[in-house]
Amino acid sequence: MVTVLNNETKNLLVEKIANKNACIGYVGLGYVGLPSALKCLEVGYAVRGFDKNSAKIRKLERGISYISDIQDTEIQDALHTNRFFISTEMNYINECDVVVICVPTPLERTSKQPDLTYIHSAVNELVKYIKKGTLIILESTTYPGTTREEVLYKLEQKTNFKIGVDIFVAYSPERIDPANQSFSIQDIIKIVGGVTSNCTDCAAAFYSNLIKGIHKVSSPEVAETAKLLENTYRFINIAFINEMTQICNELNINIWEVIDASGTKPFGFQKFYPGPGVGGHCIPIDPIYFKWIANNKNLTTKMIDVAREINENMPKYVLNRALQLLHDKDGKNILMIGVAYKKNVNDARESPALDIMNDLMLEGYNVDYYDPYIGELFVGNNTLKKSIDLNLSQLNKYNLIIVHTDHDCINFKLLNETNCLILDTRNIFKDESIYKKNIICL
Repeated sequence: MVTVLNNETKNLLVEKIANKNACIGYVGLGYVGLPSALKCLEVGYAVRGFDKNSAKIRKLERGISYISDIQDTEIQDALHTNRFFISTEMNYINECDVVVICVPTPLERTSKQPDLTYIHSAVNELVKYIKKGTLIILESTTYPGTTREEVLYKLEQKTNFKIGVDIFVAYSPERIDPANQSFSIQDIIKIVGGVTSNCTDCAAAFYSNLIKGIHKVSSPEVAETAKLLENTYRFINIAFINEMTQICNELNINIWEVIDASGTKPFGFQKFYPGPGVGGHCIPIDPIYFKWIANNKNLTTKMIDVAREINENMPKYVLNRALQLLHDKDGKNILMIGVAYKKNVNDARESPALDIMNDLMLEGYNVDYYDPYIGELFVGNNTLKKSIDLNLSQLNKYNLIIVHTDHDCINFKLLNETNCLILDTRNIFKDESIYKKNIICL
């Protein structure tokens, strides 16, 4: 009798998901939640989107996108379906059969330890309104144990529902790469780890309608750690190539040519490229989450520690390269090309550009920037900077141009027409036909 009851709620939910009769709720409408919500709409689900940022909700209500990957017309089309409801209030969560939590997981500003404030807030609201038969999935990147300790525990303490019987809890890490046109949401295999086998089955049933491939794992902890491994792998390899770059510069060897040469080997080598530092909401943050949980168990993280030191020093390295180039110049004007943390996004979170610009300003230089994706930003001690217009007469007033972000839409040929020094941190000017002596690679 118990077995029948266990499967009854699960089977009803799986049937609703399969028939597209389930209502899907997304808590957090950022670079993960919003495109995922739109994907659910596309396949036929009713969607409820929740975000505490009222400015975001107002923009969406007016049909305006705040994410570079999503066009305004996509938001407008979503609103016209009459299946897309958005709010700052979580009380509508009781309409949802599936709730996906995809809120930020930053580091605390002073301690640089994991900050789960957004997860805590989401779960505290969720437990007030959740109904029987709901699937709750955490997608936010976090350290192993979070789903069980922060989501499952509160659901057990604050509700009378039995996990795996009345409600279902799973972890499935977001794997979205903003501005990556080669891999969209449905192309990237989804890792799913439930608290129970029923939980895993429900989560897999949901994602199978959205994603081409599902990879089930034995627990939320495995899924949580898999995401941290992916990004820590990148973090460490970026640090390695950044260190190689500094060594090669001292040996008067072009690191970019070295990488291309090594890349001709068809096995045992993957290309990583140097840059001004790591930025964004994942690569500089996720390894620190892994370090934190390891250190809490009295385990060392030597590779992460060394990689962190190298990557965090790269903005200083760029600064020193710039100062060396300008040491015998009278002018004090510098232009930063691109301030976003990566190409083709409107996001400057953790961007190395902010540190480089601030340090140059502290050295007494006048620093401007051009970024078609970011109209204005605060640098250093809340100094407001606005993106300049890019034209030849404007460019010629600068003593040094630093290429920081290689957005596809930037006219780099225009930069090549100037006679001022260019410090190229992205190897934009690798083509020998446009390479000039005033262009210096990182």
